Amino acid sequence: MGELKSALEIAMEKSKKMGGDEEIVRLSSNQKNEIAEIRKVYTAKIAEAEILIQEKEKQEKEIDRLRRERNSKIETVYQKDKEK
Repeated sequence: MGELKSALEIAMEKSKKMGGDEEIVRLSSNQKNEIAEIRKVYTAKIAEAEILIQEKEKQEKEIDRLRRERNSKIETVYQKDKEK
């Protein structure tokens, strides 16, 4: 079975196929592990927010904030690869 790709990796591949200038990022196993750890931590934080925050609007705002924070940290891992 092939390995799972992140949404960013899939989007970048589609961009490349459509003639985009962005090249496909190849991540090292350490970077993949770092991204997996970030996802694991934020999955737990999101689940915690779903349980602890009872007010729907506040819950949605917190989950959105956590998702943006997670995506930012993952993007940082990708940017480190591009700088090399």
